Amino acid sequence: MIRGQTKKRYYRYVCMMLVMGSIFLEINGCAVEGGYQGQGLSAGEADMAGAEGDVGIKETAGLPEIKITFFDVGKGDAILIETTEHKMMIDTGYDDTAGVFLDSFSEQGITKLDYLVLTHFDKDHVGGADHVLEAVEVGEVLQPEYESDSKQYEEYEETMETLGKTPVLVNETMRMSLDGAEILIYPPQQEAYEEEDNDFSLVVSMIYGEKSFLFAGDCEKERLEELMGQEEFDLSHNVLKVPHHGRKEKNSTEFFAAVSPDVAVITCSEEKPADEEVVEILEGLGTNIYYSTDGTVACFCDGEGLDVETAVYK
Repeated sequence: MIRGQTKKRYYRYVCMMLVMGSIFLEINGCAVEGGYQGQGLSAGEADMAGAEGDVGIKETAGLPEIKITFFDVGKGDAILIETTEHKMMIDTGYDDTAGVFLDSFSEQGITKLDYLVLTHFDKDHVGGADHVLEAVEVGEVLQPEYESDSKQYEEYEETMETLGKTPVLVNETMRMSLDGAEILIYPPQQEAYEEEDNDFSLVVSMIYGEKSFLFAGDCEKERLEELMGQEEFDLSHNVLKVPHHGRKEKNSTEFFAAVSPDVAVITCSEEKPADEEVVEILEGLGTNIYYSTDGTVACFCDGEGLDVETAVYK
């Protein structure tokens, strides 16, 4: 009698466990496929919540972490974008500041750049180009279609000729994808500008997952007008490399409002800081501002989150 009751209890227990297991599998399957709707989690977030992942690698929605470095080269631009398999450099600072990033390349074992983008030919943007070309292998060099008579530009041209390289002249919108990072390069739309060199700046937009970055070279009033009037891409971006090292233009307020950045990076120097009006406009928008005067600035992005560090190479 006792043995019979035990069998019945055991049978009921097994049935109950099978039902609970079925319910668990059904719920778990829904969570993986459609996300935890009650908690507002996407499938990618659910995967992150339940997976430990590899040490040192951050992934969100399937995207590995990328790094964008704004080197401290004074009032100049030298920016490195590193995806999982590719590297793109935007501008090269001054002739005498190339060592700042070349030392970093050496420390990290960087021997190749897939792309070198020269936004324009001012000495604080093209000055280190010849040193870069001599120090590491460079895939393609992208530049606007105009010429300059500056010493730094001539040195760059001579080095290109010596190496047998021909630059790609960006005279129409260029798009490329680097390991999930969607990059658009927007060229100047006029043949001449009042502020010739600066307004010829190539503008680079990069979208990675849910985050976006805008590198605005030295754009001044006319070029900013072009950017606000174009329909090639949405001007709103999470991170802005502030144009022309934080110089105030008549339409700066309108431009910053259109971009509405969460983060702004200003490449300036102690001797030539950003205009206070620019700082006030950005602060009024609730933007977090970082300055290269505090040392090299680095952004880390996994397509969903964004971390910013300063004084990376002070």
